[in-house]
Amino acid sequence: MTARRPFTLFERGMYLDGQRPVALVLPATLAGALDEERLRLALDRVQARHAVLQCLVEHAADGHPWFVQQATPPPIALRIVERQTEDDWQAQARLECERLFDGQRQPLVRLVWLRGAERSELLLSCHHCICDGLSAVGLMHDILTVCGRPHSKLGRRFALGNSEDIVPPEAQGDRWLQRRARWKAALFAWLIRLQRIGPPLSYGPAYTLRWSIEPAATQALVRRSKQEGVSVFATLSTAFMLACWSVRGARGVDKFVAPVDARRYLPALQGGALFTMAPTVQLSFGSRKTLAEMADFWALARALNDDMRRKIDRLAPMVYERLLGLERLHPLFDRLIAYSRSRRSGRNVSLSYLGRLDASTQDYGNLHLEAIHAPSALLEPTPANLITIVAFAERLDIAFISDESSLPRAQAVQIRQLAMELLQTAIALPASVASGMSAGPLPVESL
Repeated sequence: MTARRPFTLFERGMYLDGQRPVALVLPATLAGALDEERLRLALDRVQARHAVLQCLVEHAADGHPWFVQQATPPPIALRIVERQTEDDWQAQARLECERLFDGQRQPLVRLVWLRGAERSELLLSCHHCICDGLSAVGLMHDILTVCGRPHSKLGRRFALGNSEDIVPPEAQGDRWLQRRARWKAALFAWLIRLQRIGPPLSYGPAYTLRWSIEPAATQALVRRSKQEGVSVFATLSTAFMLACWSVRGARGVDKFVAPVDARRYLPALQGGALFTMAPTVQLSFGSRKTLAEMADFWALARALNDDMRRKIDRLAPMVYERLLGLERLHPLFDRLIAYSRSRRSGRNVSLSYLGRLDASTQDYGNLHLEAIHAPSALLEPTPANLITIVAFAERLDIAFISDESSLPRAQAVQIRQLAMELLQTAIALPASVASGMSAGPLPVESL
């Protein structure tokens, strides 16, 4: 059965009429012989599970794009490249980030296979208007499941629902929440009409720094974080925040933010649904006075961890209000995009942690999943200092994406080095030792 629906405002903001590269690329390294016939079967099975992957994009007379499900959809594109070296995937990941999707002719997901006799890479490239990082991880897991065990069941299928379909009934029936969503949308529309819009800004060439923290160091970091009562993400964020301030200065960074998985508030998305809207929380140690008084790394990490938990616990109403209220802003879409392009956003830092991926999923039949690398992403109009982190097979894999205008590459290298030194000191020394002391570099492998 075919269906159709208009893009939500958030999806439109990511899609940008298909004229800008807005991709998320998830690379994985496999050991074992990968069969092309099974790989194509896996893509067919994944496409059959998600109605949005059976859609092409059509534009209404007013320019509003629609997802239109096809009775016989074109298959998910598979590009095969012969693998020559261990590092080929990095160049292919950069290429995939910069390639446009042709949503009017193909699904908004594609796959690159760097084919080797006993070792391969798969690069799953997803348009960010339908996938976040966890969506990409889920798709990769389903692809590998079918490649390893062709008769495996992938779980329930997902229809082409709209934003209101995924809001829990209790939120839809909350009249006060509905009113707040309308009031906030009206207020935002009034404010955006008052803004002066300048010419679009341009940015320097994008780049990606990649490295990984070796298993022994990762295990030490996890143990120490647990002892201190903080999450691994809070530990990593503390190191990166302090390093950014040290290299850029207090005025060199406007704010640090972290995306939150909205599925925790939306039960309808449980079980592998593709979703892209990720609300964010601002990362903070508290007041500047608190920051000045807390010289100790772990005291800062605990303050950050507690602040994140409080904000995440209060996030559910905002998620519902956005899903219910944003759709009222479609008439202002062009103005919203013009406004965002005229404002420099390269002073923000986003820290995205996909979590510890289940180690029990490393084997898929005769295939062994050796590594899932941190995803790279190219967002419009600039990556604006995006740090992505993945934990897999006792290793932390990290990618730092920015552009030369927002953050010169040399400064990004400095931030990486200082953040690793801060982690090394924090892991090795008691919590009473100040975080500014220098120690040897954390065992890392640059990619």
